[in-house]
Amino acid sequence: MVKQSRRPPRPAFTLIELLVVVAIIALLISILLPSLKRAREQAKMVACQASLKGIATAGNTYAAGDKSEMSIPVHRLMGLGIGTVGEYEFGGKAGIGEPELASDPMSSKWGTQNGRGPATRGLNTVVYKGGFNDFADDPGPNNVNWLSDTQLDLGIYRCPSDKGYNGHHYAAWRDSGLTSYDHYGTSYTASTLWIGVFNADCTLFSNSAFLKPISRIPNPANSVYFVENAGRFGWRSNYGVDDCASGYSGPLGQDVESVMKGWHGKPWNFAVAFVDGHAAITDMQGHRHPQPRLPFYPTWKGSQTDHNFWHCVIIRGNGWQADTLPGPPVDTGIVCGGGGVPVNPIQ
Repeated sequence: MVKQSRRPPRPAFTLIELLVVVAIIALLISILLPSLKRAREQAKMVACQASLKGIATAGNTYAAGDKSEMSIPVHRLMGLGIGTVGEYEFGGKAGIGEPELASDPMSSKWGTQNGRGPATRGLNTVVYKGGFNDFADDPGPNNVNWLSDTQLDLGIYRCPSDKGYNGHHYAAWRDSGLTSYDHYGTSYTASTLWIGVFNADCTLFSNSAFLKPISRIPNPANSVYFVENAGRFGWRSNYGVDDCASGYSGPLGQDVESVMKGWHGKPWNFAVAFVDGHAAITDMQGHRHPQPRLPFYPTWKGSQTDHNFWHCVIIRGNGWQADTLPGPPVDTGIVCGGGGVPVNPIQ
């Protein structure tokens, strides 16, 4: 009988060696996690800009087929519906924010029931060939049609970093806790600057790309077209200077916080699409105070063409302008305060 020889026992890891290995793994994770997080945020930022670029391209395509060359579609409730000023109705799904019947999201002012469903949003006909069925008068069993309009996954209108917002903005959205995509139906807002004058026959004039033929927009590479909704009021940080904001009250007055964060990490930097079709992360901290070059400003409303007036309506910064000067403002035919439009010198 052959006697088996015993193999020598394998050396085991000591407790200290195991602890060292665990410590090394923990260290590597701590080093890699921030990089992975930055990479994820960078990917979201790129996707957000790509969506804005797609929306800008859709706007330019829409303008090419519109007899008035409007690149931001004029919603059919414009000037009629309460609070319809064109900033969110250009495209997207049905929103569920600001319900008019208790907490029923189907009664949202941004939803199908109130005439702002996806079938009514003009750019949808360009982005999604054929558009959507209009269910405003056809809720379906248990409101299934209205509900389906709120659940559409329209990726081009959703910024991956859209987590809602608690900064300087409309209180209704800020306090809702909803993403902009769910509240309004889109993560983005159109650039809609108005000029109004306090007098008996006050009418609103467009001082932006909104309601203006695209061929009449100077400097399209700098002119703001669409913005991530978190940055809608970034230019207001110094707007109270010279009492420009004296006509405002509440959340849109002079009480702008010292820092406004966008969805991509860096304060005052927001994803922006421009009229020429490109998109970029843009520093929009406040606006410049123009020098008194009155001969270069358009004549408008006679006595209003002084430096202080234009100081308040020229809204621009380094590489961007929300106003469309030196092109003249366009008479919208909408009366100040009519259809729920605020009676303010500029909106």
